Amino acid sequence: MKTKLTLAFLLIGLNSYTQDTTDFAIKPNWETPEEQEVQDTMVAASFNISDIISEKILPSWIEPDKLFEKPKDELSQEEVKLLEEDVQFMTDLPQNYESLPKENLQNILVQIDNKIAQLRKEIEDLIKARANQEVIKTKQGTLTVLEKEKNIITLTLSGGELRDANGNLIGENGELKIEQDRLKRYLYISLSILVLLGLLIAVVLQRKRIQVQDVEIDDQLNEINKKNSYLEHAARIIRHDMHSGINTYMPRGISSLEKRLTAEDIKNLKIEGSLKMIKEGLSHTQRVYKSVYEFTNLVKQNVVLNKNLVDVKDLLLKYISPNSYSSQVEISDLGQMEINEILFCNAIENLIKNGLTYNDSSEKRVKIYTDEGYLIVEDNGRGFTQKQFDKHLKKYAIKKEHTEEEKGLGLNICVAILEEHGFKITCEGISTGTKMKIKIR
Repeated sequence: MKTKLTLAFLLIGLNSYTQDTTDFAIKPNWETPEEQEVQDTMVAASFNISDIISEKILPSWIEPDKLFEKPKDELSQEEVKLLEEDVQFMTDLPQNYESLPKENLQNILVQIDNKIAQLRKEIEDLIKARANQEVIKTKQGTLTVLEKEKNIITLTLSGGELRDANGNLIGENGELKIEQDRLKRYLYISLSILVLLGLLIAVVLQRKRIQVQDVEIDDQLNEINKKNSYLEHAARIIRHDMHSGINTYMPRGISSLEKRLTAEDIKNLKIEGSLKMIKEGLSHTQRVYKSVYEFTNLVKQNVVLNKNLVDVKDLLLKYISPNSYSSQVEISDLGQMEINEILFCNAIENLIKNGLTYNDSSEKRVKIYTDEGYLIVEDNGRGFTQKQFDKHLKKYAIKKEHTEEEKGLGLNICVAILEEHGFKITCEGISTGTKMKIKIR
């Protein structure tokens, strides 16, 4: 009996290594020892030892790696199809919502809501099925993008106000609005502080600049006052000390010499020409002295020019007649004018000399005439434009920038004299030379 039971259990153990194990089952029913003995006898009788020994036992081997299979990295056709549908949906969305009608925006919003619901369901199913993680992440990214698109469309439909599903403003009368208002106040305060700070810096910089300018102006005033003192001293010397020599001693000396010399003495000594030159030199010196005297008179404050009503043509002819260029000047009838004779003649003489000096014509000429309230000094020289004239009259013009036509102080003195008379001078370049036009009326 024991031998039969041993063989039976051995057979059962060998059978456990075969592939056909689907019918093996443990029956939990309770059996008495007598029933178990009868069952064992029947099992042992049904098998022969020769059959057991002759049977080829084929064990089934299962590799350990197959017991814990990892998900495949390759995407299935179904997964690829789902991702392609998502891409196509995103591609079909408009790039800009501002130009679309409101009805189209609402339809797009419904489509996006449906797609969001679909994606959430698909993500949930993929997670349960332990699908490829890349597919799940891609789906989640698409869901995030669509939710942002939904917010943009909602914001566009609500006119720039972000509302919830019920149409209420998000954050209205809530903590978000309070925080926004607080931040706005801080922003306004910060901007105000920055503006005030910028103004303060500008004021400080301007103040420093003004202080520097004040120092420069003080230095210039000191320099001007010093030069004025020199000029006043020079004017005093000219007006008083030189006056005695030019207008008293020299004329008396020449007169006394002429009384002591007879005509025969002068002829014998051959000093007739010398005496004539001395007289003409004295006359010229006296005329120059009068000009300097009138100029130095302008140094005084609140000066009033000494004017006389004179015939301008006769005055100019008398003034330029001693000069060698007098034959080149043509003077028409100019009428009478109330002028300072010496200063006015100096100004006109300066214009005449400029017209003859800067002149390349074979026959240099200057004409002086009146035309519709203007006294005109016209030459046939190189020509002088108003632009050149204005550039020359700049108070602080750099000498290096002057051309030959713009050099000399005479034109500035000329303009200053005419302005003291209340006249205004302009320049007009013409094809044959220059017109200097003095507005006298």
